[in-house]
Amino acid sequence: MRGAIAEHAASPFALRSFAAGALALTLAACGASAPKQAEVETPRETAVPVATRADAAPAATAPAPESRRERRSERRAAEEASAAAAAGVVEPVPEAAAAAYTRAVAAMRAENWLEAELELEPLVLEHPDYPGPHVNLALVYLHDGRRDDARKELELALQADPGHPTANTQLGVLLREDGKFAAAEAAYRRALATDPDYALAHYNLGVLLDIYLRRGAEALQHYEAYQASLSQPNETVARWIVDLRRRAGNSPGARVAQGESQ
Repeated sequence: MRGAIAEHAASPFALRSFAAGALALTLAACGASAPKQAEVETPRETAVPVATRADAAPAATAPAPESRRERRSERRAAEEASAAAAAGVVEPVPEAAAAAYTRAVAAMRAENWLEAELELEPLVLEHPDYPGPHVNLALVYLHDGRRDDARKELELALQADPGHPTANTQLGVLLREDGKFAAAEAAYRRALATDPDYALAHYNLGVLLDIYLRRGAEALQHYEAYQASLSQPNETVARWIVDLRRRAGNSPGARVAQGESQ
């Protein structure tokens, strides 16, 4: 499956809870070549491969969201983390766990999947209530073709945090690939219920509604929400939006409405 690899910046709180520690979304920008992971300056929680629309250009992906939205997301996450810590809701992450997580993410960035697996597997056993490592381990397993193991890790992440946007979106991708479209839609919508601005959930839900469920009007809304999150429009998604708007304008209902207005 072709598509982008997205990432969430991970503070130590990201091990414990998405709401307390997840920061801004970034996307790898690549053309027709194989997808590459985005360069990052800080340890990041790797997120999901993006599903591609049937008529998309090979490996078409989007540029990174605008920095203003990133700063807003970082500020909100920091405020939530501080509030949670002040209320005694979130305990400090053990230093060894944070170090193992950082090493695992660095290994994933370097595409050293075995090293990442060796770091993550003990981490999820010792700290099963940290959703971030479960999500990353799922991606390592997917890279190795271990779909069943990946799905189990995503389910464990969702046991720890049922609304986790990254885990729900990745689960939605797997469900969509298995032909379970209603369950995939529910997973994407859970992601958006937690984070209404989560770009990958909008993108993948748009693809599902457009290509698989033939609900173009709804798909259009999610493509537009995805496009609005970017600093520069994605040309491929822009074409899809134009196509859906054109089809909506040429529908029987639209033609009747136009006739009535004349």
